[in-house]
Amino acid sequence: MVNRKSRRGFTLIEAALTTIIVGTGVLSIMAAQQAYHKKNDWAQRSGTAILLANEIREMTLSLPLDDPLSGSSNQGPETGEVTVDDYDDLDDFAGTVTSGFGAGLTFDPPIDAMRQQIPAMAGWSQQVQVESVLPGFVSATLSQPLGTTEMMRVTVSVRYQGPNDPSPNAITQLRWLVAE
Repeated sequence: MVNRKSRRGFTLIEAALTTIIVGTGVLSIMAAQQAYHKKNDWAQRSGTAILLANEIREMTLSLPLDDPLSGSSNQGPETGEVTVDDYDDLDDFAGTVTSGFGAGLTFDPPIDAMRQQIPAMAGWSQQVQVESVLPGFVSATLSQPLGTTEMMRVTVSVRYQGPNDPSPNAITQLRWLVAE
């Protein structure tokens, strides 16, 4: 009679190898999921930032370069234009103008094309810069004093500061030209 060992289960080495293989697979899946969440978060922020930049573009696109009443004699917001609801021309969005160059405006919380603050947008801001440019040099960084050319470049930078971020991060920037 031949004595056969009956096998009932796994050996310790087989169980250890199985645990290592399954554990490695689980860790890989968790790492992939974490990478997916980071990419998804960035995509969501980028989409929101583009939307916020386009809100400013839509609001300013039909505005004249200079004030309809005073023309180019006054750059920046005219007397009495103290809120964004009062702005009636593009150079008002240049903010305080010193020596022909505007300081720009920041909307925090951000605003929509109807000039209303957007609720529940904590951490988001829109920075608007308006500058005169020479028609032949629209892509150059060199700008001209406001009101000295027939073309303006508007730049909207959208920033986001998360709860754990020490400072706002630039998410997107949108530029366009407006000519008389």
